Amino acid sequence: MRIILFTGKGGVGKTTVAAATGIKSSQLGYKTLIISTDPAHSLSDSFQKELKPYPTKVMENLYAMEVNVEYELERHWNTIKDYLTVFFKSQGIDDVVAEELAIFPGFDELASLLHLLNYYEREMFDVIILDCAPTGETLRLLSVPEVAKWYMNRFFGIEKKVLKLVKPIAEPLINVPLPSEEVLNKIQELYIKMSKLKEILESEITSVRIVMNPERMVIRESERAFTYLNLFGYRVDCIIVNKIFPREAGDYFTKWFELQERYLEEIKNRFPLPIFKIPFKSTEIVGEKLYELADELYGGEDPTKVFYSEKPMKIEKEGDLFILVIKAPFVSKKELKLLKRGEELIIIAGQWKRIVFLPQSLALKEPVEAKFNNGELRIYFR
Repeated sequence: MRIILFTGKGGVGKTTVAAATGIKSSQLGYKTLIISTDPAHSLSDSFQKELKPYPTKVMENLYAMEVNVEYELERHWNTIKDYLTVFFKSQGIDDVVAEELAIFPGFDELASLLHLLNYYEREMFDVIILDCAPTGETLRLLSVPEVAKWYMNRFFGIEKKVLKLVKPIAEPLINVPLPSEEVLNKIQELYIKMSKLKEILESEITSVRIVMNPERMVIRESERAFTYLNLFGYRVDCIIVNKIFPREAGDYFTKWFELQERYLEEIKNRFPLPIFKIPFKSTEIVGEKLYELADELYGGEDPTKVFYSEKPMKIEKEGDLFILVIKAPFVSKKELKLLKRGEELIIIAGQWKRIVFLPQSLALKEPVEAKFNNGELRIYFR
């Protein structure tokens, strides 16, 4: 199986590129599913076909779906939602507000990932494509498994047997409804799924592709995304540059063309990855036009190919020292902060924080030195 995620700043053409990639993949004989994680749900507009919150056939070998939070809650997570609603009401919160609060932030992202896990485990598709929301939401999406694991380790410490014993005594005293065994089972199920997801997303079958336009602000945001994706251990296998003005665009676009030429050179020099280019089109790329883009997008190559496979994080040995090597391009040394706490290594890069659960070989050792050079963070353990 192959899993491909598309991300980038809003408006750069992620959905169009994801749709065209899905078309080409299906034409090559791979049974392909595209999942839209973007609340805007422009995938339907792109295919000019109404999509459901479950796989909808678009063409031979190609299926697409748009995640719907309410639909997911009703089908799979009503137990947890009902408990949270009762809990919020017990705190004096209005019924309607309690219902809204019970849909916790990020559930749409979580639902998308759970679909990914479901279809991965059932082996229903050869290729799964995630058409992600704009960059910030995508980074939040990809941090969900790790953050969920951290919270579960910290706060899911009440054993079900103990809770079953103390619930009849404690509940009347504390005036807070304690979760039932069914709720705890659902939470535990969620925890197990998050752990599996983390393994899948960091595996060799998964790649992230960054879509951008040759514009200063878009390039800077893409650089930040590339940095954080590396810090979280996700492989980025190519860059797709969309909306490039052709030379024959006319005098009016001469300055734009010259500016884009400089930015394209900058992208080439700053991103050590294969780069695919899409010229600016004279019409919207929807419906039948997607099929034309599908043929030209990857220059005749199989879109499911892994175009770049270097691991963003690895462990090396040097004498009696173990070295944790993490790629962190486009981040300055002063933005980086490190802290070790038990089996956790906390890395802070600007506004983003990653908690790395260290392997046994490093968890029992102490960091003695850290070096940052040429976009690579090396942490030495003894």
